[in-house]
Amino acid sequence: MTEHLPLCSFAVNAVASRISLPSHVSREDLLSCAKVALVEVARRFDPGAGATFATYALPRLQGAVLDELRSGDWASRSVRAAARRTDAAADALTITLGRPPTREELAESLGVRRGDLDNLQVDVHRAVMVSIDAETGAEGSGGLDLPDPGESPERAVLRVERARYLQQAIRELPDRLDEVVERNFFGGESLTEIAEDLGVTLSRVSQMRARALTLLHAAMSEVWEGRSVPADGGVRARNQQRSYVDRVAARNAPPASVPVAVPSPRPAWVTAQRYGVSRPA
Repeated sequence: MTEHLPLCSFAVNAVASRISLPSHVSREDLLSCAKVALVEVARRFDPGAGATFATYALPRLQGAVLDELRSGDWASRSVRAAARRTDAAADALTITLGRPPTREELAESLGVRRGDLDNLQVDVHRAVMVSIDAETGAEGSGGLDLPDPGESPERAVLRVERARYLQQAIRELPDRLDEVVERNFFGGESLTEIAEDLGVTLSRVSQMRARALTLLHAAMSEVWEGRSVPADGGVRARNQQRSYVDRVAARNAPPASVPVAVPSPRPAWVTAQRYGVSRPA
């Protein structure tokens, strides 16, 4: 138990890296759950089975953490699965249309009625939990972390435009990096599945995704925010980033005859898991 206690933290971090932990969930609570599970795993471990304890314990600890998360989720697994399908469809339509889809377009893409889509949204919202002790005010003041009930026209325009910039940036990714990003973040495919389909190792696909996110961050920082990002790595990596950013900038450049106001600095770009649409890199 003492020797393998770090497995508990590893299990919690592994789960947190695959899903977005709700704001009301405490990592300390999940860590405690994993420690309790470690006791039971140690009791059931058979050294004569041929596997090491770490190999035997880790997936069971992750399963215990996931079970703990599910037990505190007010939404059923079917509702969560439907919500994930809806998010994936919305992302795909955003790529195709260059803007967030309407409710009618999203319902048609999913093959459901508009009323069923609205009911699903209600079910998901009912499962939202907030911390009564949250301190998330803009000035550090206390208050519940509730969703914004409305969106100003300016923010709506900026969100749509940012999605268009990100769409172009992903299309310009070199060396099949665009395929990895789209399939992993928007197609719901795991890196293992992508690696098998591309005929490469899981480590290689992981490297491709990391490189894609680095390039996307550089492009969105420079083209959207007007802030350059120094390139890391060797000469080839630096040249690739410079060439890629230039291509993205050229694709988004307005006609010379159209006067364009210089955009004000934007908040730092977040990992491209959502194409700039609220959903979560």
